[in-house]
Amino acid sequence: MSQELRRATEEETSSVLISYKSVPQAQLAQGAMSHIIAGNNMTLSFANLEAGSYFPIHTHPYEQMMLILKGELDAILEGVLYRMKPGDVIVFPMGLEHGAQMREQDCEILDIFSPARPDYETKMRAAAEEWEKDG
Repeated sequence: MSQELRRATEEETSSVLISYKSVPQAQLAQGAMSHIIAGNNMTLSFANLEAGSYFPIHTHPYEQMMLILKGELDAILEGVLYRMKPGDVIVFPMGLEHGAQMREQDCEILDIFSPARPDYETKMRAAAEEWEKDG
């Protein structure tokens, strides 16, 4: 590097970095809980999906990329099943029917949505309020 960089202070670090596991989980569907991180133009969803659960077929006006972190699932895109395992990524274009069927093990995924999802932000805020109330 041609320029000298300084290390961020603890205060700077805590104002920029988020440990997603420290964010309360919100329910997305039966058997689907997620740590949701909202940005200005995209939303991240770190979801835990229960073995055997089903994420109903739906459409939305967001482009979605799904990365499998742990476990396996059958992604559904336009009526076709795609077996996915850790490291696999699928793109769900805006407006196309998609969903997922979990297999015999719990599954962890990362969903990335663009543009940002206000409905997920609402779920995130409600989960945070409930967590603070119970806290």
